[in-house]
Amino acid sequence: MTPLLSITGLTIRSGDTPLVQDLSLGVGPRERVGLIGESGSGKSLTALAIAGLLPAGIRAEGSVRLAGEEVVGAPDRRLDALRGSAVALVFQEPLTALDPLMRVGRQVALPLARRSRRDGALLRGHALDRAVEELFAEVALPEPGRIARAYPHELSGGQRQRVAIAMALACRPDLLIADEPTTALDVTTQGEVLALLDRLVAERGMALLFIGHDLAVVAQAVDRLVVLQRGIAVEAGPTAEVLGAPRHPYTQSLVAAARRFDAALGPLA
Repeated sequence: MTPLLSITGLTIRSGDTPLVQDLSLGVGPRERVGLIGESGSGKSLTALAIAGLLPAGIRAEGSVRLAGEEVVGAPDRRLDALRGSAVALVFQEPLTALDPLMRVGRQVALPLARRSRRDGALLRGHALDRAVEELFAEVALPEPGRIARAYPHELSGGQRQRVAIAMALACRPDLLIADEPTTALDVTTQGEVLALLDRLVAERGMALLFIGHDLAVVAQAVDRLVVLQRGIAVEAGPTAEVLGAPRHPYTQSLVAAARRFDAALGPLA
C-alpha cells in the first residue's frame, strides 16, 4: 500500500539545536497512527512540519512526502494546495485556533467555499449556509443554525473543539492530524470528542495521525504507535504490542505510569 504520508530522516532544528532527530514513519490510507511522548518531545513540531507550517527560525531537513508531494522546501503555493485536500489539522486549544472576532459559521464557510471552487461546484449564499449547518450537524453540534451565528467565546470548550473539527473536515482531507485535541477538555467531553473522531474517520475513510502525551487516550484512537523521547523515535509497533510488551525503558515507564493511574482511580461504582 502506497503511504499517504511518508516521513524519512526528518530532523527539525532551531539554529544548531535539533528538536526532532532522524524521524521516519508512514501513514497509509485509512490507517490510524499515534505519535506519543512527553511535552517538548517534538510531537507538535512534527505535525507542523507535515503541513509546512513550521514557525520562522525553525527549519526541517530530510523528507516529508504527502500524497506523493515533497513538503520540505516546497513553495507556499504548492503547500496551500496540499493543505485541506491532503491534510488538515485539529489543534489542542480551539479558543486560540479560532478567530475570536469572526462568527464560527463564517470560519467554517471559508474552507467549504474554497473546496467547492476546487471541485468546480461553487457554494454561495443560502446553499453555503446550509452546507455549514450540515457539517455542524455531522459533528454533533446542537442547534447548528444558532451555533453558526455564535462567536468562539460564546461556546463551551467541547463545542469549540467540534467547530474546529468541522473546519478541518470542510475540505475533505485524506489525512487528519489531531494534535492533542482533548487536552483542554473535561473527562466526559474528552470521551465524546474521541468517539466523534473515531466515527468521522471511519465514515469519511480518512487516515488519522493522533498526537498526544496521554498513553491511555492515544491508545483508544489508533492501531499503531510511535513513541518519541526528546525528539527521537524510541519504539514503534502495533498498539497492542507496544502496550503489552514495551521494549524501550521510556515506553515501559509510560505504560507503568498509566497502569498506576488506573489503579489509583479504582473500579467504577
